[in-house]
Amino acid sequence: MSSWQKLLWGIAVVAFVLGICGAFVRGFWGVSHDCQSWVDSHRYHLVQNDWWAKDRGCVARTPTGAEIVHSEDLVSKATGWAWQFAIFTAGTLPAAGMTVLAVKRYGGPGAAG
Repeated sequence: MSSWQKLLWGIAVVAFVLGICGAFVRGFWGVSHDCQSWVDSHRYHLVQNDWWAKDRGCVARTPTGAEIVHSEDLVSKATGWAWQFAIFTAGTLPAAGMTVLAVKRYGGPGAAG
């Protein structure tokens, strides 16, 4: 395998991993951001923000002392899914394109060159 082929495969793998990691990070950050926005908009005190939980991850205390559980609404979830898909696609399309190019041009990662 030539150094050019190794470079293409390396870029493809890095782009693919970045796409996956970016999608996960955006998904978790989006849930945390939604929770914080909800707490701030109602002037509650944040008690628990489980940013990794897709639902029932936010607990806040009202001025009267009651605790309220909040989960993302459908619009927020759909927006988060769209962002996750866009980030994943942006990372994986170049990887897929370079993989196809390398396979067509050089006969694959294990081909003798």
